[in-house]
Amino acid sequence: MGFGKAFGFGLLASIGLNFLFVIISFTISGDLNQLFADIGANPLILLLIMFGPIANLPGIVFMSIYTNLAGGITVDTLITNVGYFLTPFIAALIAGRTGGSKGGCFGGWFLVSLISAIALISLVFINPSTLAYYGITITGSTVPLLIIDGIVNGIFYGCFALLFAKTEYY
Repeated sequence: MGFGKAFGFGLLASIGLNFLFVIISFTISGDLNQLFADIGANPLILLLIMFGPIANLPGIVFMSIYTNLAGGITVDTLITNVGYFLTPFIAALIAGRTGGSKGGCFGGWFLVSLISAIALISLVFINPSTLAYYGITITGSTVPLLIIDGIVNGIFYGCFALLFAKTEYY
């Protein structure tokens, strides 16, 4: 039961926080109307908004935040990059608190990460032009890289889920 709760709450938190950070970022930049127009023209952008941040490795996110702070702050880009880190981090913490056992916590978050990567891989085959909206260029190595991104994010943030798991004494 703990694995299912960790997965469900982790997925729900991940999707909700992704939407929140995208809406905040587009509101600050003044492009919110353009976002809704793009969603109206291509509804698959919703999948990209829900699962897109998993395509960014944690090291790349930290370097983007550092570059943004060192080279001049663009607030909307900074919020987007902070969202790329905070969304999986908070979702992993929620999965860790609801998972019950340590295996359920880690496994629940890892499955959220893999499903996010698989959703992006499905976009590669369904409509590759949608990924260009997010800045992902389609090459021959896109699918293996998305799988690696899902695994690395699952392991990295899964460690935080393990840290916040309820302790077991036995």
